[in-house]
Order: sequence, then C-alpha cells, then structure tokens
Amino acid sequence: MASIMTFHIPNDTELLAAFGEVALRHEHLNHILRMTIKTLARLRPDEAFDATAFDGAAQMRERIRKLARQRLGEGEALLKLQALLERCRRASDKRNELMHGIWAKELDGEPKRRGSDQNWYPLPTAADLKVLANEIWILADKLNAARLDGFLSEALAKQQKANEHARTPTGA
Repeated sequence: MASIMTFHIPNDTELLAAFGEVALRHEHLNHILRMTIKTLARLRPDEAFDATAFDGAAQMRERIRKLARQRLGEGEALLKLQALLERCRRASDKRNELMHGIWAKELDGEPKRRGSDQNWYPLPTAADLKVLANEIWILADKLNAARLDGFLSEALAKQQKANEHARTPTGA
C-alpha cells in the first residue's frame, strides 16, 4: 500500500533561511554568467541582459563555452574556464535538485524531499544548504575574478593584442 503524502513546508526558520540563501546565491551566479557573456561577446551590460533574458544557467554556460572557444581558441585559458563551468554545472544541479523537488510529509512520518529520480529522501539540513550556498558563492566569485582581472581577462587582453599586431602593417 502506498503511503499518503501531503505537501510540507518546514517551520524551521534556519532551514528556510538557508534554502533562500541557496536561491539568492544561485541568482548571483546567473548574474556573473551573464557578465561573462558580456565580456566574451564585447557587449554592454544591458545587451547581455536582454540577450539572455530567458536563458537558464545551462544555456548561459553553453553560450560561454561557444564564445570562449571562438575568442580564446584552444589552450590553457579555455580549459580553465571549461573546468570552472563544469564546477558551476555541478553546483547548479545540486541546487536544482533541491529547488525543484517536492517537499512533503507522510501523515504520521517525517518530512521528505522527492528527487528527480522520483525517490524520497530526508530533507537537507540548514548546514547542508549553507555549504551549498557557500560553494555557489565561491564559484561565482572565481568566475567574476577570472573575467575582471584573472586568467580570462589576461587571455582576452593577450588575444586582443595579437589581433591588433596582426592588423598592423609590417615595418610600420
């Protein structure tokens, strides 16, 4: 006999605050993904926002991969960026599993969360959620630092300089 489940929202304010922090940090990451598209495509911020208005994190990561391959070509900077984007994907997957799962409770049981595999799992703890929020924040910070003054910025500047040198007539 199947158990009867009802929708459930815990009244644990620390858990709910940590859940909200995961959601907010992920939107910070989405913002940095948009700004990375802006940087790679040489857009104004408003153009990047408009161009990605309905894109989720997965679509933006894919666009970054394509733009980076075009702008950077094969090499260390592209590989570092791809590695960082993969870590972002894994963090987003963890976030999505929590955000898009159903939180419910058996009539006489403990609260549970249904995963994308349709199985039921215990709810995460506030500590688990804070770890994930921090992981997402660190990834957003690393990506932003890379594009502003780190390996991505350096590679783009080097590529720009090479392009300018190639356009300069020999002996000029």
